[in-house]
Amino acid sequence: MNTAEGSGAPYLTPEDELLAGQIADVYRIVDPVPATLVERLQFALALESPDFAVLRPHEEPALPAGVRGGEDSRTITFDSEILTIMISVSARDEHAVRVDGWLAPPGEHLVELRTGCGAHVVRADDQGRFVLDVVPRGLSQLVVRQGLDDPARATILAVTPSLIL
Repeated sequence: MNTAEGSGAPYLTPEDELLAGQIADVYRIVDPVPATLVERLQFALALESPDFAVLRPHEEPALPAGVRGGEDSRTITFDSEILTIMISVSARDEHAVRVDGWLAPPGEHLVELRTGCGAHVVRADDQGRFVLDVVPRGLSQLVVRQGLDDPARATILAVTPSLIL
């Protein structure tokens, strides 16, 4: 590969272009771009403000047999310096789940679950507990806003990374 005079940009010979194309073909076969990558990036970037904490996820290991919740449930904790959210996700049927959640420190904040089918907004009680009874399965994200009545005016406190319910 040579450098085009004066530009500093590489000049590709026909052999270089053939080799680069073959390398790209190998990567397309061995490590293809996930089919949902663009959708997931657009979903994650759709929030209107960058002034909030992004919570780190910690999925709990599977519960031992006999523990309430059955095989089709999981617990995920998200935390940051200002807020922790613990959610328990339980299957309702093949199309929907139930999300039980708790905020720490507790507060009557607005909890929004963004999904591909739209947003589901509930208010946590004074103990920080919230329930989203029927939520479609698929890509989602939790957004916690300060406890105002108008979600459009409420400041975002924290968001989770995208997750698959």
